[in-house]
Amino acid sequence: MYKLRSEGWEDRTWDQEAWSEPEAIRLLEEAGERVAAFEAMGARMLKREQYHDRLLAAHDARDMAAYRMALNGYVEAAREACRKAKKGGGRQADGP
Repeated sequence: MYKLRSEGWEDRTWDQEAWSEPEAIRLLEEAGERVAAFEAMGARMLKREQYHDRLLAAHDARDMAAYRMALNGYVEAAREACRKAKKGGGRQADGP
């Protein structure tokens, strides 16, 4: 998964990585935990289905790079929704 460098994570955008179902499951669980934490802090993503559709498409294509990007987008949308909720006193927000 794409992770902020400040969090000690590496950007693996250009890796030609073979599909790994166990890795995909691990990444999905990790992203789900992060999104749940943001939602517990007030994040409300209006277009959740859009992010799920991207994940399913990448999974069906067995494309790890696309899968990581979809997960990253999902977590980033939750993070941004949380920021907006904090600023706007609980206002609903969503990512791109």
